Amino acid sequence: MLDLDFTLTRQTTVPLYKQLAEHIKKEIRQQHLKSADKLPSIRKLAAVLNLSRTTVENTYNLLLTDGYIISQPQKGYLVVNLQETETPLIVPSFAPKIPEPPLYDFANNYIDIHTFNTALWRRCTNNTLKTPANIASYGEAQGESKLREALATYSYESRGVLAAPEQIVIGAGLQSLLAILLNTLPITNKKAAFEPPGFAKAELIFASAGWQVEQFTMQDLETQTLPPLLFISPTNPYKGTMLTANERIELLNWAKHTNGFIIEDDYNGEFRYFARPTGALQGLEGGDNVIYFGSFSRLLMPSLRISYMVLPSKLLPYYREKSLLFNQTSSTIEQLTLAEFIAAGHLGRHVRRLRKLYAQKNILLRQYLQEIFGERIEVTAYTSGLHIKLRIKTATSGKLLYQKALTIGVRIISLPQTPQMVFPEILLSFAGIKEEELKPALLLLRKAWFD
Repeated sequence: MLDLDFTLTRQTTVPLYKQLAEHIKKEIRQQHLKSADKLPSIRKLAAVLNLSRTTVENTYNLLLTDGYIISQPQKGYLVVNLQETETPLIVPSFAPKIPEPPLYDFANNYIDIHTFNTALWRRCTNNTLKTPANIASYGEAQGESKLREALATYSYESRGVLAAPEQIVIGAGLQSLLAILLNTLPITNKKAAFEPPGFAKAELIFASAGWQVEQFTMQDLETQTLPPLLFISPTNPYKGTMLTANERIELLNWAKHTNGFIIEDDYNGEFRYFARPTGALQGLEGGDNVIYFGSFSRLLMPSLRISYMVLPSKLLPYYREKSLLFNQTSSTIEQLTLAEFIAAGHLGRHVRRLRKLYAQKNILLRQYLQEIFGERIEVTAYTSGLHIKLRIKTATSGKLLYQKALTIGVRIISLPQTPQMVFPEILLSFAGIKEEELKPALLLLRKAWFD
């Protein structure tokens, strides 16, 4: 499976397509991608990495030229068996270049490093390392029991999740946990449905496991025969709205009456700024068909590769039957460090600080947007998560807005254009950008789009 958790940088003269090609070559050389493995389609990989199709196409052409992949009709791009190649492959190395000026980054793949207390984390790590038993084994395949106990308490107090430690499975990110889940579910009809516009990274995991994926809307719950598995994100920034109380009830009723399952991706669910955070769907009455996913990539730092899922009790026998197939993918030391971090109350205090900080950024960003753009834009969603959703009142396409912004040094998130959209829509993430950078970044955007 192609590892998608890596970073492409525009702060170098090495083109993006070459950076991506080098990453895929490394995956092939290290046999993370094996002979005859199928690469994602150009369209799918471009969507996942927020790149143009031209960039991905150039990457694949370079891999074809260098002999790492082949293209076959009806099959797509397949990995070549390197041991069978007749001539050695020449692997280019890219010498360090003078970096370009830093971007104003409104994208969603990083945080403001000043929000995290690294000294406190280091202290918890040192405490973990004082116990030799903590580093003398591979650890528990399901995840360290100390962390699962801490997560059972934390997820209930912060999100209303009802979970015993034995229901919690820990892994290094959504991808690895989804791979476990899809091999565990007792579903023969391997079809799943996502809310539009979908979630490309997750959809790739489903496709690689042999599942068919489609989209659904809340209206389909009453009028359509849906697949037995639904994937929802109650605070999905791309959707721009949160699930209402009635929608939550409708989802739970659907699961009850059809014996279907719901995957609840509670990404950034802790961050709601102008009202109390809404609890997780899993914790409501009738939530015993909900599979809950939580992550720490935005609460703490993306480099901390710890996520978790909460399995309904009815799925535990199926998980235990397959559990020997899966090794733990998350660092034992980091798991135990996080367990201490949570148990000591540090995580709760950290989240409260973040909520206050991000609320201030949210307000300031909207003030600057109104001041700089006026009626040229419309803020359509801002009350939760780490993004503000905008409608840009222009005839220019979202793709061209993205390209114009990048040309002048600002990175944004352009949403897929749909027939229902009169104007293009974008997301601005305020997690990683500093407050003093907000206004100059927006001034550059106005110049690129309207001057």
